[in-house]
Amino acid sequence: MRIAWVSQGYSGSRMTVERFLLGLRDLQQQGQLPATLSASVEMTPHRAVGLLLKRAQERTEEETQALLHVEQLHPDLARTGLLMQQFLQMLRERRGEELDQWLRAAFHSAVPEWRAFVRKLHQDHDAVQAGLILQVNNGMVEGHINRLKFVKRSMYGRANFDLLRLRVLHHRK
Repeated sequence: MRIAWVSQGYSGSRMTVERFLLGLRDLQQQGQLPATLSASVEMTPHRAVGLLLKRAQERTEEETQALLHVEQLHPDLARTGLLMQQFLQMLRERRGEELDQWLRAAFHSAVPEWRAFVRKLHQDHDAVQAGLILQVNNGMVEGHINRLKFVKRSMYGRANFDLLRLRVLHHRK
């Protein structure tokens, strides 16, 4: 008999799965976990991050409920969601004057990943502040660099520099 999760690519042991399921059963018996979780919103770490990044008014009711259940299981996730929404609002509305206050709040949250993120932002604080305030950016240059790298990668091993130059400059004879 082949175990289903092994055939689907899971490389962990059977005991790990059993411990996880026993933990879920205990949480359900304590009333901390609903009897049935929504099958249509499968909660993976990637999906949870996507829901946290989504504006609250753009989430469906089912997504909101699924996120609330996850936040109940992991209290740090509620703080993380709030900090993410505040940071995204600063980005979207270019409110760089609130950066220092947000950095303090993120650093003093109990989540170690936020502390590491804040330390990295402090290393280039002036550039981050300018990026949040100024309308000028290097997005156009980065776009051209990305396009150049794509063209170069797509031609790898097939042509020389002359053809690359022709494709990049769109030179027509």
